[in-house]
Amino acid sequence: MRHEKLSPGLLLAYEDYQSEGEEALITHRRSLGITSPKSTVKPAKSVVFLYCDADADLSHLEQYGIHLNQNSGSVRTAFLPIEGLDALSEENAIQRIKPSRKLHLRMDVAPGKVKLPDFQCQTGLTGKGVVIGVVDSGIDAKHPAFADRILRIWDQTLPGPGVQEGDYGAEFTGAQITISQDTNGHGTHVAGIAAGADQTYGGVAPEAELVVVKSDLQDAHIADAVRYVFRVARELGRPAVVNLSLGGHADGHDGSDSLSRIIDAESGPGQIVCCAAGNEGNDNIHGQATIAAKRTGTMRFNVPLNQVGIVWLNGWYAGDSELEVSLRSPNGFVTPYQKVITNGNPAQNYQLPDARIEIVTPGTDQGNGDHNFFVQIRGNGRSPVMGGIWQLRVRNTSAKNTRLDVWTLDDVSSVFFTGTSVKDSVKIGSPGAASSAVTVAAYTTKAEYTDIDGQVREMGLELDTISEFSSEGPLRNDAQKPDVAAPGAMIVAALSAHAESDRSMMINSKFVAMAGTSMATPFVTGLVALLLQRDPKLDPVKLKDLLRQNSSIPGKPQGKFDQKWGFGVIDAANL
Repeated sequence: MRHEKLSPGLLLAYEDYQSEGEEALITHRRSLGITSPKSTVKPAKSVVFLYCDADADLSHLEQYGIHLNQNSGSVRTAFLPIEGLDALSEENAIQRIKPSRKLHLRMDVAPGKVKLPDFQCQTGLTGKGVVIGVVDSGIDAKHPAFADRILRIWDQTLPGPGVQEGDYGAEFTGAQITISQDTNGHGTHVAGIAAGADQTYGGVAPEAELVVVKSDLQDAHIADAVRYVFRVARELGRPAVVNLSLGGHADGHDGSDSLSRIIDAESGPGQIVCCAAGNEGNDNIHGQATIAAKRTGTMRFNVPLNQVGIVWLNGWYAGDSELEVSLRSPNGFVTPYQKVITNGNPAQNYQLPDARIEIVTPGTDQGNGDHNFFVQIRGNGRSPVMGGIWQLRVRNTSAKNTRLDVWTLDDVSSVFFTGTSVKDSVKIGSPGAASSAVTVAAYTTKAEYTDIDGQVREMGLELDTISEFSSEGPLRNDAQKPDVAAPGAMIVAALSAHAESDRSMMINSKFVAMAGTSMATPFVTGLVALLLQRDPKLDPVKLKDLLRQNSSIPGKPQGKFDQKWGFGVIDAANL
């Protein structure tokens, strides 16, 4: 086993599997691309990204049960049994193996707020001839807002022969598209904002056609989905824009992660991706500290009592520094400081009286040259993680001050940094960190609405300002994200008939109100579709310049960047 080729998170899963067997992988399913076997005869599999020589022929790896979804490229996706990681790591053409991680899913007055009707009236653009790709929870293909405009659905969650981008899932066209259902409702709503056709609650590009991917939300499969949408659009000879109203925080927050790299590689003239900034603006998921040279520092985080089964800390710092890492439990028990380990296995286990802790401290990450460490905390036996204030203790052995950024990850999204450790910025992760993507923050254009039962619902949001839930930038490498802000609070759009929706959010039997950067993103996606109708060769650089020139933060000069607003709210009138 070449341990140094496995990213820290994947190495944790492999180590747990080696010591505890299949049961240990239950906790890793959501975050590390682990798929449970469908029978006792078949082994558990992992969905991974492979960093390799672009032209390497890896077909011989099938003998180890390793199946690649692409035959070329420097970043590919693959399925493999956990045991196959050993053979894969020994392959010379393989440089790095990273796990797929499961991401989270993140209009009546809204168009007028950004002068979209003026733009549509002046130009007559409707999105006709443009493909909008929606990679999400699926779509209600019977909803009248999408009648005769859904070209294909790739349902990655159903059994089937798959598609060119991966032989898993089932592809549907024509009358068969109704086989795939959106039981969540998120994807239908997102599609409605981008491209729904309705006199009252119509989307931005009501004549664009849709290519939909119902995803299991593994980021490797989302990468396959982006490739799929663009390939279908190319075959049809049409420009395309892909909507990704989803995201996660198990990456470096600098655009070097696998999904962001693939988005950057696939984007270009007539191929645009729009991503949500995230909805963690009110959540203290990010901690930051500057550790002085030859000194120690502490970051504190709170674990709620009897709620959390597992906690991960995802830490990053500059590659020319070296930090040693230790954990202190609420009861005062501590692990030794663990240094960077470049020879042998960088994963070490520590049994405390009140916790089981694993720390992975490998050498620098090949994607960005920085150090990435992972910490995993579990309770003893079947107990939850000990509640209370934990401490991440860090010792800087370098001769320079070192900035450390850490994000909390857990199985119920309730572990947060406290005190001086909290840094209310750098909360845009993958895929919003992709440099070519248009990353969208949410702006509040509606603070109340009347539900299906005639009740007025007030959301407690401040009208005509940035939504407080919208995640802040910039990126960890100080790149400016988000790009722009768009209407994202209490947006009314299509309701899936297969989803169980709260009546308090329903406007009527066909439409529902939702809030989030998930809603702001398809607004921009639809707008991009209009611009692609006008210029089918529009590329990400020219598009972003155009959006920045027509966006501004209220009360500030055009061109001013803010970590919450990006470059401000779009004014579509002069696009």
